[in-house]
Amino acid sequence: MNDDSLSNENDVAFILFNKVGNDNLASEKERRLVKRLNTLENVADVKISDLNTLKAAFSAAASDDPYYISPTYYALTGRRGLYLYKNEDQDKKPTTFLFCIHPNIQNTILAFPPFGHNPAQAINSLVEELRGTGIRFQLGRVSSNSDLCKTLINDNDTGFRQKIEDTLDWTYPLHTVNCQDLTEHKGKNYSRIRQVMNKFRRSSALTRDIDFSKDHSLIDSLSQNWEDNTNHYENYDIKFTEYFQHLVSMANNEPALNLRGLIVSIDGVNKGFSIWEPPQQRHGAANLFASQVTDFEITNLATYLTVKSAERMLEEGTERMCLGGSENIGMDTYKRGFVPEKTLEMQTLELDIPE
Repeated sequence: MNDDSLSNENDVAFILFNKVGNDNLASEKERRLVKRLNTLENVADVKISDLNTLKAAFSAAASDDPYYISPTYYALTGRRGLYLYKNEDQDKKPTTFLFCIHPNIQNTILAFPPFGHNPAQAINSLVEELRGTGIRFQLGRVSSNSDLCKTLINDNDTGFRQKIEDTLDWTYPLHTVNCQDLTEHKGKNYSRIRQVMNKFRRSSALTRDIDFSKDHSLIDSLSQNWEDNTNHYENYDIKFTEYFQHLVSMANNEPALNLRGLIVSIDGVNKGFSIWEPPQQRHGAANLFASQVTDFEITNLATYLTVKSAERMLEEGTERMCLGGSENIGMDTYKRGFVPEKTLEMQTLELDIPE
C-alpha cells in the first residue's frame, strides 16, 4: 500500500462521487487533476441524476460484457469522480467514453472503451489534454482482440503498454450464467449446487425482497460485518467501505435504475444480502453487484443466496445473470462453480503521463 493511503471515513463514496477535490482524502495530484478536468470543454461531470440518461443511452446496446452497458457499474466504479469525454473527428462524427478517478488507487485515471467512430483518437485526445499532470492513465475492460487494443499497443507514439491487472474486477475473467439452468441445477455439472440447495431447503433459511427505503440501515450493518471479516482490501491504496452504502443510495435516489435485491436469514437472524441491476435490454443479463453473507461459518450460504437471486431474476423475466469478474483466484474459482454459460477475458492498458 502507498504511504498516502486514505483513511476510512463515513460517506466518503457519496462525497467524492459528487465532487472530488474538495475533500482532504484526495491526494494533492488528484485535487489538481480535478481542477484541470473542470476547465476542459469536452469533459462533463456525471452525477447520480445523470444515470437515467445513461440507462436510456444503453437501452438499445448489446455487449458480451454486460457491465460495459451498465449505468450502475459506472457510478460504482466512478464513486470518487465520474466523467464523460466527448470527441468529434474532422467529419463531425462523435465518439464518447466514460472515465473516472480510479476507485482504489490514487493518482490514476481509469477510462473505459469508447462508443463511436474513432475510439483510439478519442482516447489519445484526452491523454493530450492531460499532459503535465503526472498521473497514470489506464484503459480498462479492453478485449485483447479488439481493434482499439491493437491500435494503441502497436502505435509507438501513444506509449500504451499492457498492464497485469491485480486490483479491479477483471483481474480474472467475467462470468455470465443461465438463470434457468442454475435454478434447475440438473446434471453432473450442477451436482455441488444441487447438494447446497437441498441442504438449505431442509434448514430455516429464508429470503425476502429488499426494500431499499427501509433496509438501508440493515444493509449498512450487514456490509460492515462482512468487511470486518475479510481482507478484501489488502492490495488497494483506498478502501471502498462505502461501496454498499453508495449502491443503496443510488437505489433510493435514482429509482429508474430499478435495482433489486434479497435479504437472507437463518433462524430469523439476517445473515446477508444480494443486490443486482436488471438488464437494460430484452434478453440481456442482470448484473449482480453484491452477494454478501456475514456468517462465514455457515458453509455455502453465499452460494444459496446467489442461486435464490437467480430464481428471483427468472421470476421477473431475466434469463441471464452476470456474476462479474474477480480480483483474486479464489473468487474466480467460486464463480466458476456456478457453471458459466459465457466467460470473457479482459485486460488493462496503461501509460504514465509526465509532469
